[in-house]
Amino acid sequence: MSKKENAQIYTKIKEFIKKYSVVAYVAIGIPLFILAMLLTAQLKSISNTEQVLQGKREAQLTDDLVTLQREYNELKEKYNQSSSIVKEYQNNASSNDLLIKSMKEEIDDLGILAGTTNLSGEGIVVTLSDGQRSDALVHDSDVLTVVNELKAAGAEAISVNNQRIISTSAIRCVGPVIQVNYQKVAAPFEIKAIGNAQYLESALTIKNGVSDVLKELGVGINITRHDKVDIPKYEGSLSFKYGVKTK
Repeated sequence: MSKKENAQIYTKIKEFIKKYSVVAYVAIGIPLFILAMLLTAQLKSISNTEQVLQGKREAQLTDDLVTLQREYNELKEKYNQSSSIVKEYQNNASSNDLLIKSMKEEIDDLGILAGTTNLSGEGIVVTLSDGQRSDALVHDSDVLTVVNELKAAGAEAISVNNQRIISTSAIRCVGPVIQVNYQKVAAPFEIKAIGNAQYLESALTIKNGVSDVLKELGVGINITRHDKVDIPKYEGSLSFKYGVKTK
């Protein structure tokens, strides 16, 4: 075969390959293009889905945050209310403690004045006894005079033979004895008084005072100071049948 023939054959083969290479490229390119489009669409779909899901998650998180914020505010409000109540109770408890203490002190003071409590303190003891003469007897008026003088001198509590003297106490003669708080007591009469011992003694021993008068009558009187005098509480009834409290 001549060189010319060979060249012609080579040229035809080259043209054939060139012709069918384009077809092959087209045949392969179209499916690849379609596949690329499908992959792009799939990726876009996935991206859109993620965006939707992300949006839903953000919306849900926002709702959850709002809910938590509301619950927090409610709890905080309840806490503040509870704290206020506790603080009020504490303040009231403190006020109540002071009030109770004050009331207790007032009740104690009223108990002393009413004679319903045992009492101890500085004071004097006055002993009245019948004299040597037959007419030198201790009378109810003698006891009452000593008691009144002690009251005027500031005695905080007084007793006669352990009978507490209160506002309704009566001292009177009943035959050969004296009756105090409706209880019979006999000589010697021991009159106890709590208060400033010096003042109480001076009130009785002042010149021409109670002590001098009783001595002139022949009645025996002895006065002693004490750092501690014990006076019992009133044991009688303190009820009222006829008195009515008014404003």
